[in-house]
Amino acid sequence: MVPIVDISPFVNVTAHDEEARRIVASEWDMAMTHVGFAIIVGHGVDPNIISELRDSAMRFFVQDDGTKKLYNHGPYGNPFGGYTGMNSEAVSQTRDGHGSDGGGDDDGSFATVMPDLVESFVFKPESTMPKPPLLEEAGLAYHAALLHVLGALHELTAASLGLPSDFFVPYYEPQGSVSLRLSYYPPLSPDHQLSSAVRYGEHTDYTGFTILHQDESDVGDLDAGGLQVKLPNGNWHAVPPIPGAFVVNIGDLYEVWTNGRWRSTVHRVMKPPCGSAAAANPRLSIPFFTGPRNNAVITAIPTCVDKDHPRQYAPVTAGDHLLKKLQKNNCVL
Repeated sequence: MVPIVDISPFVNVTAHDEEARRIVASEWDMAMTHVGFAIIVGHGVDPNIISELRDSAMRFFVQDDGTKKLYNHGPYGNPFGGYTGMNSEAVSQTRDGHGSDGGGDDDGSFATVMPDLVESFVFKPESTMPKPPLLEEAGLAYHAALLHVLGALHELTAASLGLPSDFFVPYYEPQGSVSLRLSYYPPLSPDHQLSSAVRYGEHTDYTGFTILHQDESDVGDLDAGGLQVKLPNGNWHAVPPIPGAFVVNIGDLYEVWTNGRWRSTVHRVMKPPCGSAAAANPRLSIPFFTGPRNNAVITAIPTCVDKDHPRQYAPVTAGDHLLKKLQKNNCVL
């Protein structure tokens, strides 16, 4: 259901020829066109970089609330990053017409949704605010490694859409809007288990690619909780984790860039069954959100517009779109 794509021809360029890149580019276009998600292998990230960040994050989140709140620098999405606790977000409020299902409504119908059952720490190397010492070294290494993956994905995407290899570079220079988020789902209390079956509400991501390291304890079954993707036919599909791989999906701005050829895909996180081992244990996922610099204007790219596919979306400034989403996501309790 979610295609597996080996991106090594765009990571280790000298070891592959143009035909290999052409084949992968075609696979990428198919994955993004029909699912909007792909599982990538051949990304070149050292497994130790991943495991060290995961271990450090777990040590951070099991600390007492008072210690974690020392690193709260404002609501989720603030420019400094940092920690936000439970009941801070209700991401299903952000639906706004993007997504292959046509999106949500802007009529207030999401006003009574339950807050998402997640804590988070957003790691921003450029932030001037203090960072937890146990996260800093591992966070810097992971952030740098994922930027290299992002560069390969941009070249792969340019090839798949018939664009120059450096097409996306100007949108991300001098600095894109990039956030490394550590998403921690605490063990479910009896009260949480009796409420909605959703742990993190259905939504589309906001801007560019999300590069996710999934919790490898997810079972990948619809009845077992964890990450689920809404397919174009309306059915939900659970995503089985593959050790060492990343899950990549597109955000709303790729829908604008590609004139609807690629649609940002709705996804959610579900609770595991009451009384299961997964319900009694924490869950950690690590999304790396990537987007253009805030003042970049996103409009349909030339290869996705013709007489049969007229321009569908008005140009949008990346930062304006992101801010609108973040404002909808924050809970006021």
